[in-house]
Amino acid sequence: MSSQEDYKIEINGKEFEVGLDKDYEFNINNELYKIKIKQKDTLLYTDDAFSFKFLKDHKVAKTSIDQGIEQLMLMTAEGSGFIIQKYSTINPTMLNEIMLSEVTKESINYGYTMERQEYERTLVSGEKIKVIKAILTYKDEINIYEIATSGKKDSGILILTMLMEDLENSVGKSLINLTWNTLDIK
Repeated sequence: MSSQEDYKIEINGKEFEVGLDKDYEFNINNELYKIKIKQKDTLLYTDDAFSFKFLKDHKVAKTSIDQGIEQLMLMTAEGSGFIIQKYSTINPTMLNEIMLSEVTKESINYGYTMERQEYERTLVSGEKIKVIKAILTYKDEINIYEIATSGKKDSGILILTMLMEDLENSVGKSLINLTWNTLDIK
């Protein structure tokens, strides 16, 4: 069985298809080269406004929501994840309550109860941001949302985390914790 490899490598002007974590031998000009391509367990996303690390098993999806609003999303299969919206025309610090209402209203209408908490988080950049945490409960299901913003004049970011299961070692919790713990707002 054979499948297409995901990457290409160019050696001395010759191109070869390769995949991660596989051993390859290339004979180039009668010289044998052994290579293996590996990916780090955590990857770094960086742009002009912020940076963060994320688990290699996830991809950062990037889209333009509206003029001046760009959204990055990292999600697990069960719906847990991290969303960052970058604003280049407004300061988003007044959007916390609106975003909280938007992400919880459907669950609350369904019958979930909400416990709200607020706390302060210090980012690796040293910046302190206020976080609204909403814990929604229905029978034995727990969904946890966190919302925070950082803004300057006519720009900033909004951060939203969604944890769809409150298990100690869940993939979603690992993804969210790594992103929070490495988020650096510039």
